[in-house]
Amino acid sequence: MKEIILAIDIGHNVPYDTGAVGIRKEDDLNRLVGNALISKLRERGIKVVNCTPNTAKSLNDSLYQRVITANNSGATLFVSIHHNACPGGYGAEVLCIKNNYQGGLSTKVGQAILNELYSLGLRNRGVKDRRDLYVINNTSMPALIVECAFVDSSLDMANYNPEKAAAAIYKGICTALSLSENQKPSTNEEEYYIVKYGDTLWAISRRFNTTVERLVALNNIANRNLINVGQKLRVK
Repeated sequence: MKEIILAIDIGHNVPYDTGAVGIRKEDDLNRLVGNALISKLRERGIKVVNCTPNTAKSLNDSLYQRVITANNSGATLFVSIHHNACPGGYGAEVLCIKNNYQGGLSTKVGQAILNELYSLGLRNRGVKDRRDLYVINNTSMPALIVECAFVDSSLDMANYNPEKAAAAIYKGICTALSLSENQKPSTNEEEYYIVKYGDTLWAISRRFNTTVERLVALNNIANRNLINVGQKLRVK
């Protein structure tokens, strides 16, 4: 079976690309749900590539960085975490290219995620075809955007728990991909990171609790001051 790699994107959260504001801020909730989801997947032993940019020069640049990071990772699936806003709206929905596109994986995963979010009391608004959206249309793997809830809905926000939302998304992904939720990671597993705009070897070493010297050795880097956006680095 081909190794599963998940590209997880925490929506917005950079200059020129900020989320909706309502009772709560979308940027805050995206970050809380996204980071919790990434932690759960890594604890399970699934390889995860975080596609969230460190910064951006424009909205187009923000979207481009997310897509290029995902496409360079060889990921099985791209999942972008968002929260909605619209007067009168409430509930959760998934946006993707529906049905049989790329084997129908994005639709299958989306339906499984929505079933789990529904169990938390969030209305199931369904899986919707949004092939017009940049990150969905330009990723080379099946891709979906999870709109977890409405930040301007008192119904959604009254008891909304980002940790529980992340757990629901995690369970939905595991169900759809036929993965055990409790498998432990291999202690010898290699781990990789895709370089983003603004990264340095020193910052990457701090992030993965390693050293610049170790990164240089693992990746045969000739010039430690020169790494490129989109470059795949072994960090473990």
